[in-house]
Amino acid sequence: MPLLAAKGDFLLVDYTLKDKDTGEVLDTTSREVAEKAGLRRDVVYEPKLVILGAGWLIKGLEEALEGMKEGEEKELEIPPEKAYGERDPSKVRIVAARELSRKGITPRVGTRVEIDGQFAIIRQVGSGRVILDFNHPLAGRTLLGNVKIVRVVKDTTEKIRELLHSRIPGVPKELFQITLLDGTAVIEIPEEARTLEGLPFVKRGVVRSIEQYIPEIYTVQFTETYVIKKPEPPKKEEGKKAEEKPAEEKKTPRRAARKKSSKE
Repeated sequence: MPLLAAKGDFLLVDYTLKDKDTGEVLDTTSREVAEKAGLRRDVVYEPKLVILGAGWLIKGLEEALEGMKEGEEKELEIPPEKAYGERDPSKVRIVAARELSRKGITPRVGTRVEIDGQFAIIRQVGSGRVILDFNHPLAGRTLLGNVKIVRVVKDTTEKIRELLHSRIPGVPKELFQITLLDGTAVIEIPEEARTLEGLPFVKRGVVRSIEQYIPEIYTVQFTETYVIKKPEPPKKEEGKKAEEKPAEEKKTPRRAARKKSSKE
């Protein structure tokens, strides 16, 4: 009997989220759906790694996944409180345009800006004032969701490989070589990932996830191998030394032609 998904499980999940009122596709793991909806093309669309209970998905999707089986698919409606929250009027603020200018921000309606570590959308500009909305862009929306558990990841090596791939999707997961030995995970960073910006943060994130969700691993080592010069292939053993040439037959010296005698 297939096991039911529970908190702490590593799942590869396909999902699509739409706005209930407009039908607009807001998020998806499907390339086909993304292309039809005109979403970004520079994103890797594939089943997403989810550690159930880690808060990597909105609450409504996580609750739907719990108790599902591998291969099971579900349609659901997600209210705002289990999606991106209700709109909070107190998060809409009015600031002076010159205050933004001092921060190097040119106020334009619809622009997403960062103010004191918080993100906001500029809703209105006029009379020297700017209205900033610090609510989540999808706050207040009811969503329609489709979710499927593509695979339950059980092998420890595969769990670590999926953790790496979720943070470095542009590098094929097969390139990460992972060795497990007595509670230690040795991870070989492939050449394709060594120069990526933010690699130290990726490593720390992977270590934290392993610490929290893979209790059988006590130590993590990251290694990099550089091949400076490839060894030349061994030369084939030369054939036996050329056999000595057989001694040339002694030539029988020709007799000197006898001169004809003048008397003859």
